[in-house]
Parts: sequence; structure tokens; C-alpha cells
Amino acid sequence: MPRHKRLLLVAGAVALLVAITRPSPPHADFELLMHRVGDTAPQQVHAAVDLGVLAVSVLVTWSGRLAR
Repeated sequence: MPRHKRLLLVAGAVALLVAITRPSPPHADFELLMHRVGDTAPQQVHAAVDLGVLAVSVLVTWSGRLAR
């Protein structure tokens, strides 16, 4: 096998290994749970932003009785 083909094969294997073992991007997960324990269907707002480098997820819940 010629040297340049062997080098290309090794470089491809290293690139594949880096792509597979690359850690996931950092993310923040915020949850603000303000609903009553017995509330079976609390109101909620869920938002997520993923910028590729950083991901942020926010979940806010509240009871319907508290909103009135």
C-alpha cells in the first residue's frame, strides 16, 4: 500500500474517532417548579435555545389557581 494512501486511511480513522468521542456541547437546564403537589395539569412554559456551542433550556410551571 503506498504511503500516501496509508496516511489518508490513518487520518480518516483519527477523524472518525474524534467525531465519535467528541463531548456534547455544554448546556444549562433551569427548572422553576411553582405548582401545587396535587395539581395534575399545571400551567407551564418551556423554552429552549441551542446555539451549537451552548444550549439553554428553561421550564417554568405554576398552578392554575395561583394565576387567578
